[in-house]
Amino acid sequence: MHQPNAFATFREHRGVVYRTSTYLQWGPNSEGNHSLGSCLLLNPGSAKLFRERPASGHSMMGQTTLDPTMRQLIRLVEAIYGQRALVGRFHIYNLFSVQNAAAVNAISHFEQLIHEKETTLESQLVSTQELQKHPWLLLGWGLSHHHSWQHFSSLKKLWKQRIATAGVPTFGKPCPKGIDYYHPSPPLHSSKEMIVEELVEIYRKTIGRKSAHPL
Repeated sequence: MHQPNAFATFREHRGVVYRTSTYLQWGPNSEGNHSLGSCLLLNPGSAKLFRERPASGHSMMGQTTLDPTMRQLIRLVEAIYGQRALVGRFHIYNLFSVQNAAAVNAISHFEQLIHEKETTLESQLVSTQELQKHPWLLLGWGLSHHHSWQHFSSLKKLWKQRIATAGVPTFGKPCPKGIDYYHPSPPLHSSKEMIVEELVEIYRKTIGRKSAHPL
């Protein structure tokens, strides 16, 4: 099975880099733009454009490097669909678009940007029409939590409302309290294979037979 490529749109504003859209592409772009699935994670990680960064105030779209989370998502998607030759896109959404590979620092920075009115909660969301293009959505934004992160808490509620309105089927490995969901790419290498197996099992129990495979 050929390794998929990653594509993303970046925007730079006042020294902050935002990754506003991301997808993994199996097969040629020209042949497969239908959705294989999607996920909602925390925020963009370390993937970078092969070309230069966008100039201040501008957006730039292009092929990116594959960061560890993307590589883990590739394993998951290919495990879900088995040995079939995949053609299509897997879309990676994030609760917020500020690029920072360190979760706690990223959330604190996002809280600051909202407070300073450099960005808004609404601008982090995608439309219900966009979400409805996907056969399923993996929830996996992690378990980071702090009582002072009020904007972050509000943002999660807005995303959940938007997903419910769209009616897209969801799955994920929930935390014990059922509020947050484990990230699909844990930092420990020994845990990566285990959570792929767990997520595939959850997918098969909750989504598998209810959703027609787009292949």
